[in-house]
Amino acid sequence: MGLQEDRDFGSLDVTTNLMEYLISMPTGLREKIRNSWIYGRLNGPIFDLKGHLFDLYHGVKTMPQVRLEDLDFENPNKSRGGHYAGTEPNYFRQMMATLDIRFEDFQFIDFGSGMGRALLLASERPFKKIIGVEFSPELHAIADSNIRSFTKRKSRACNDLESVCEDAAAFELPVAPLVLYLFNPFSRELFGRVIENIEDSLRRTPREILVIYANPVHNDLFLGSNYFVEIDQGRWHTLHRSTTPDDDGSGTRP
Repeated sequence: MGLQEDRDFGSLDVTTNLMEYLISMPTGLREKIRNSWIYGRLNGPIFDLKGHLFDLYHGVKTMPQVRLEDLDFENPNKSRGGHYAGTEPNYFRQMMATLDIRFEDFQFIDFGSGMGRALLLASERPFKKIIGVEFSPELHAIADSNIRSFTKRKSRACNDLESVCEDAAAFELPVAPLVLYLFNPFSRELFGRVIENIEDSLRRTPREILVIYANPVHNDLFLGSNYFVEIDQGRWHTLHRSTTPDDDGSGTRP
């Protein structure tokens, strides 16, 4: 059975009640639970449970986690991609809340978007457009189906969502202010090529680009770039803003 066929949403009423209960829980109590010893031991299963609850609540499929080697497609960069795991919803919302921007002026792009959970979450903000870049045809097809189901059920702050089946290293960035999202989707080698592609776009058309890098294993590649400066960091992410290099190649920091 393919990933697209394995889609059982269960009882939306029960899930809705559970989600509403979790959301209404006092912030202090949620933090105590999150910082507890048992939460740390059960972090993996809890991460998966949150993903399944998100899917049931919204009538989409962004689970399970998937290894690229288990998918039947050919791409020269397949071995350099990371496995797919949907973004944790609450932490994504926290990252969005730190952005000091007028969302209507920016397009949101998720590199290695998989089944598209980050795209759906990003639609809670009034971005000008939301794009997912995924090179697995199977994951792209699921994301495409999720977008149709998600936007049909309820109007969002942004309803212009799109998944494109393309290699991130060759993707041509829109000439517009951008928020780029990367959930550690690539090996170091491929990540470097993606950053070079972003830098080339900035050389041709200087503009504001913000990069949210979740699980920033290769964060030094951004720190070593003359086109970006790190402006913030959280527990599981870093935030970078584009900058203009001087004639000597060093960056002009805002």
